[in-house]
Amino acid sequence: MYRIDARQSPDNHVLAAGGVVWRRSKSGELEVLLEHRKRYNDWSIPKGKIDPGESLVMAAIREIVEETGFHVRLGKFLKRVQYPLSGNREKVVFYWSAEVIGGKFRANSEVDRIAWLSIPEAEEKIQYESDRKVLQRFLKTDVAWHPVILVRHGRAGECSPGAADVLRPLDAVGRQQAVTLAEAASAYGVTELYTADRVRCEQTMLPTSQLLNLPLKVERTLSEEAALIHPDDTVDFWLEMCERAARGKIPMVCSQGGVIPTLLEGMETTGGIALDSRVCKCKKGGMWVIFVDDHGIAKAADYLPSPLAVR
Repeated sequence: MYRIDARQSPDNHVLAAGGVVWRRSKSGELEVLLEHRKRYNDWSIPKGKIDPGESLVMAAIREIVEETGFHVRLGKFLKRVQYPLSGNREKVVFYWSAEVIGGKFRANSEVDRIAWLSIPEAEEKIQYESDRKVLQRFLKTDVAWHPVILVRHGRAGECSPGAADVLRPLDAVGRQQAVTLAEAASAYGVTELYTADRVRCEQTMLPTSQLLNLPLKVERTLSEEAALIHPDDTVDFWLEMCERAARGKIPMVCSQGGVIPTLLEGMETTGGIALDSRVCKCKKGGMWVIFVDDHGIAKAADYLPSPLAVR
């Protein structure tokens, strides 16, 4: 499990994001993209600085598109790389696996050409040891893994006097979290949406439903009350989501804080990775990205505690 967060970074950290962009050749071989930067006359992995008001996930997507012209879908988080800059500053770069889903390269002010290479060829051509280590991490990651996303609802406000807790809505922060979660859902290529039958959960997923033009399905087993009474039904639903991911769907599920540890720990019952309750807690608006194999068995997990802008 990897926790991906840069919100508490010191002011002297220059934050950046990017990814190992990959595709399958016509013969089925795995190829990765290296870009040649005119300014530095070097070959490197696509990356760039985070803009004000931008999250790590969206920075990675934007930089890859701007530098290479390719649209990508994010996969497993790979590595955090840090190295010194002048003026007592540190560059900190967050890298993902990024599968090409469209687009075309056009030379631009930063990148004048690209190369599609095998991993050994890329390791030989690349000029920075830190980039080489990112490629080596990518090589250890199975690109055939399938994501399924679990979200805790955004921050909620107070109930109206006499109103039931199930009707409690998101507050202003929660509504902003919902908007940025929609952007993250787009980055991972979400295709299905499910929510607990709580107003704050439904409101958390609404911007994603609108952005991706996907129906929002209410699932009663996802509430804390349902999970307390029939925990097996709740876990069974989550394992069904993992199986759907293995069949090519990318589900995104929103639930409550008391349910999320139950769901994540339940993956161990099918032989998946073990995540105990001490690390399974999820902040409001936080997101778990679980990666399953072709049988729906959980193999890896990334945790993003906040969808909001880094700075």
